[in-house]
Formats: sequence, C-alpha cells, structure tokens
Amino acid sequence: MRLERTENIRQRAADVLGLILALFAVLIATAGLIQGPLEAFSDWLVKITTADLEELSRRDQRAALREGIFAKVGQDFFGNTAVQLGVPVLLSFLVMSVASRAQNWAWVAIYTVAGLVALVAFSSWIAYVHARDPFLLPVRETAHYIFLPIALGLVFFFTYRHFGGFIVYFALFWVLYYFFRAYVPDFIPIFGNSKAIPIDQAYGSMVDNMWINTGGIFGPPLQTVSRNVLIFIVFGAVLMASGAGGLLMKVANRLTGGFVGGAAHAAVASSAIFGTISGAAISNVVSTGVMTIPVIKKSGFKASFAGAVEAAASTGGQVVPPVMGVVAFFVAAQTGVPYGYILLAAVAPAIFYYMGVFMTVYFEARKTGIGSLPKSEIADLTQREWVQCLVFILPLGVLTFFLLTTPSIPLAGFYGLATALVSALVLFPEFRSWKKLYQAFSTAGRMAANILIIVAMIGVIITLLESSTFANRLAVFITETAGDAPLFFILVVVALGAIVLGMGLPPGATYFIVVIALSSGINAVELPILSLHLFVVFFAVMSTVTPPVALAAFAAAPIAGASPVRTGFQASRLAVAGFIIPFVFAFHPALIYKVLQVFEWLGGKPVNNPAIPDVASIPWVDFGWILIALTLSLWLLTSALIGFEKNRLALWERGLRGAAGVALLVPQFAISLPALGVAVALIIGHRFLGGEPPAFDSTDKALSGA
Repeated sequence: MRLERTENIRQRAADVLGLILALFAVLIATAGLIQGPLEAFSDWLVKITTADLEELSRRDQRAALREGIFAKVGQDFFGNTAVQLGVPVLLSFLVMSVASRAQNWAWVAIYTVAGLVALVAFSSWIAYVHARDPFLLPVRETAHYIFLPIALGLVFFFTYRHFGGFIVYFALFWVLYYFFRAYVPDFIPIFGNSKAIPIDQAYGSMVDNMWINTGGIFGPPLQTVSRNVLIFIVFGAVLMASGAGGLLMKVANRLTGGFVGGAAHAAVASSAIFGTISGAAISNVVSTGVMTIPVIKKSGFKASFAGAVEAAASTGGQVVPPVMGVVAFFVAAQTGVPYGYILLAAVAPAIFYYMGVFMTVYFEARKTGIGSLPKSEIADLTQREWVQCLVFILPLGVLTFFLLTTPSIPLAGFYGLATALVSALVLFPEFRSWKKLYQAFSTAGRMAANILIIVAMIGVIITLLESSTFANRLAVFITETAGDAPLFFILVVVALGAIVLGMGLPPGATYFIVVIALSSGINAVELPILSLHLFVVFFAVMSTVTPPVALAAFAAAPIAGASPVRTGFQASRLAVAGFIIPFVFAFHPALIYKVLQVFEWLGGKPVNNPAIPDVASIPWVDFGWILIALTLSLWLLTSALIGFEKNRLALWERGLRGAAGVALLVPQFAISLPALGVAVALIIGHRFLGGEPPAFDSTDKALSGA
C-alpha cells in the first residue's frame, strides 16, 4: 500500500511538471506577442515611478526605459539560449523521473536519484550559458568534465527505459568510435582515421562539442523541437482531450461506412484526420486503434489485417499536412525552405498514400467477400454533432492559414491552439472544467517530455557523427559514388539507409541521422534539395511499418490479438504507395512543386528558393499526366498484390499488372505511354470479360486474406 501511495504521489507530481512544461511551451511560442506589451508596460512603469525622468538627457532616458525589468524579461528571458533549450530539457527529465512506473522501492530510489542529479546537472548548464559573455570563447571548467558524463548517462538511461536498447547501443557504438577512431586502420573504408586525436584529447573535445557549446543534447534537433514543435504537441493534446476523438470516429464511419469494406475504410479515414493533428504513428494506433480494430475484425477481416490497416493508416498521418509528424519542421530548418512551401508540397503525396491504402483495403474486402457496413451500424450524426465538427475545421484552418502566411512557426501553432481551445470550450460543454483543462495540458507536457528525451539522444548521435569526422568522410564517399552511379541506384541506397536506420526510431530521429550523416554528400545527388529531404522523410516514416522492426504494426498487433510479424508484413503491403511515391516525385517533380504556384496566385510573387526548382518552368501537362499515371499505377499494383479485382487474378495477370504499373511511372514517354495502353486494356478486359466474381467460400484459404 505504501508503494502504491508513493506511486500515486509521483504521478500527480508528473502531472504538475507536465503542466509547467506545456505552459512553458506556450510562453516560448508567444514570446513575440508578449515582448511588445511587456516593453510598453515597462516604459509606463518607469515613467510613473521615476520622478526626475523628464530632467534626464535623452540618452539617459532611453537607458532607463531599456533597463526596465519587464522589458528586460521580454528581451532577454524568452530569447536566451539557456532558457529556450535548458529549461525544456530540465523539465523533461524531471517529468520522466517521476512519471516512469516503479515496480518496487529500488526503482523509486533510482528514479528519485536520477531526477535530483538531472536537476543539478542541467541547472548548472542553464546558469553557465545564461551568465557567460556571448562575445567570448567558452572556457572549460572542472564541473563541465563531471556534468557531461552524468547528462549523457541520464539520456541513455531514460532512452533505454522508454525507447528500447537499439538506439542506445547505436549511440554507444559511436561513443566508442569517437574515442578509439585513431586506432582504426586507414584501409578500412570510411571508418579508418589515423589523423584523429588521441583519447586524452578526445574527451576535452567532447566537452566542448557536447556541453559548453550548444551541441550534443542541445544540438539542432532539440533547438528545432523546443522552439517550434512543442506548441504543436500541446495543440494536438488539447484538441483530442476535448472529446473530439469519439466525434472523429463517428464522422469517419459516416463518410466511408457505405463502401465495400466500410469498417476498414472508416479506420483509414479516422487515422488520416487524426494524423493532421497528432502526426505520431504509435499515438495514432493507440488512440484510434482501440476503437477501429475490433470493428474491422467484427466485419470479417483477419486479425492481422485489421491491425495492419490501423498501422498503415496511422503511419500515413506523419506525412499529412499541416503538422506532418513534426518532421516537416526539421526539413524547414535544414533546407531553409519556408514551411508553407513544404506544407503544400506534401498535399499530393499524402493524398496518394491514402489512396493506395484505400485501394488495398477495397480489393482485400472484395477478395474476402466483405461488403459495406449495415445501415444500422452507420451512425447518423445529429445536428449538434455536425456543428461540433467545427472543432476540427476551425483550428486546422487557422493553423494552415498562419503557417502559410506567418513567418513564425510557433506563433502559427499558438493561434491554432487558441482556436482549438476556444472551439472546444464552446462546442463541448463537458470540457468546461478546470480539471479537464489541467489534464489536457499535463498530458501534453508528458508527451513533450517523452519526445524531448529521444530528441536529446538524436542530438548526441549527430554530434558524434560530425565531431568524429565520420559524416564528412561518408559524404565524400557518397559524392564520389553519386558521380558514377545512376540516380535510381543512389536513391535506392538512401531509401534502404533510411529504413534500416529507422528500425526502432521515430521518423524525426531517422531523418536527422540520415541527413546529417550524409551531410554534403546527400546534396551531391542530382535532385532539388527539398525533393531529396522529402524522399528521406517518406522512407523514415515507412520504417515504422517495415519488418522486422515495424513499431506501428507492433503497437497494433496486441490490440488486434495478432502476430506482430504477420501484422508488420500486412501493413507494409497496405502501405505500398508509401514506398513508390518518393521515387515518383524524385523523377516527376511536378507532383510536389506545381501546386506551389498557389503562392504566386495569392501573392503575385514568383516562388524563389534555391532548394526548389523553378515552379513556372514545370508544365501543367506534366502535373496532369503524373496524377493520371500514378492513380492507374496504384490501381494495378494494389490489385496485383492482393491478387483480386472483380475476380481472382491469375499469376500471369498479377505479374503483367505489376510490370505495367511500374512502367507507367518511368519518366520516358516511350515507355510510359505504351504502359498506359496496357493498363487500360488490363482493367477494361478484367472488368468486362472476366465473368462473374466467384461466391465467397470461408474455407478457401486462398481467399481468406490470411
């Protein structure tokens, strides 16, 4: 009982700390709004409290106003690196220390010590960075040599406890390489580095790179998340805590329940909509899967397929604008492309991804003899529920508008959050309680802490790759290889690298590791920079449904009561469009760039960024062609994979459909136009010359979807 009581106290403390972290994210996002009023209030306060202000010289008056305490807070506090980076990290470790479940008193003691050590170590870093002169080079102190290994130990410990051992072992390998790289022979490709500094000097260099400078834990990943992403985590958590989740399921059920395989389509639709808010595959699976997977199974689909549908649909949420699983914010930071451009560029790929999932579900339903949902199971939405749908439309509309028009990404997130909060309070009376609001913000803080831990680990790995010079040598190797190899081969290598590195990692982690590791080498590939970065993003996302470590599928399998491995293979088949689309926009840039002319129509100015091609030079006919070609290609490929359209497909027909589907996407009309004729002939011939579909036999394993 005492342990249980202690655990309850710890969880309540985690809620309080989570609330503080969420509110801090809101303050950081609104710093630009707060600073002006603070300065104005400070000016007024100085004037009424300084009797002889008017007698001072103009120079002294300006100095007095500038040194007002509120103005100083507005200028220095919110913009200070120590605050923007150190406070979120410190709070995240404190949250994780008290939120982690302790099975016995030993673990209570371990987590308590970890929290206290984190408080001392990261408070020390905040104080040091805040106090140092930015115009002077930082100097190592004895405390830095002590706190760095403590901080790294905390990162490794909590990452292992909450994300497993894969990424920790991966990081430890690079730690060892960092210290012992001088002893690796030069004849070992890429790894050999006899010019490296010895071990005793390496540690001092590590202190410089990972502690007293803003690298390592405090590197680019953390900088992007703490300054841009945290507000979007709060936005999604508040919106879903309002009670909108149940409404979301009813809307999806209403929209898609009448289609063949309606129960599975409803899961796809709900996950797509939920993905616009959350953008985290596992979160999507857990949030919507508990409602959708049992319904899919009940309609007649196999358990593994039911789990796979939810996994594939939830994975797609990470490429759905406007949030895009927060990876898009990393892309914007790395490429210098405005976020609004990335948002519009992702629209067509996201639509085609879900089109592929819908087609696969449709053909599987036809194959297994599963029809639409009975009318009795398609819930009618009341007039009040239709009005409540504004809780999605208004916040997402406001968020999208400001992402397209406002240079400040966090400020756009704040406007979206404010709209979501007001909409939820107006439309959902049950949300109008301090307890509900408290739970929403504390949950957001807990989610943010979890993300910041893995982001800190990513920063450590990236710094190790860069400071050991491995990234530079790998970049040179890829540059040399890219000069001789075909583009398709290089893209296959990049795709495999993203999938392999992404096994067990969140997509944001995979993206950073691949892009930073390849460094300038990745930019040597003959593609627009944004195309290549989005290519990496897609395959980083697809790693969550790629066996043997398919995190989204593994999260869905227990809910479905199915084998995780079988669910993973089914999910990768359902998500086949996600493996094709990146190659399509690599060779057909019109798919992602032509829509950017919206900016020209709205603002009258041409889209101009070195990371993207000249949009005006891309013909509209190319855009129209790839829309038609990709739609037909997905139809052929998904039906070939399932082995069924109107009737069961013979093996030769499946092979011919697969070949025609691929040929349609080849960027030479001499190949794609004949493939178009073959595709149309195959579809028409099967639809009108294939006879009647066979009756469904539940004992026929070939038709059972096993």
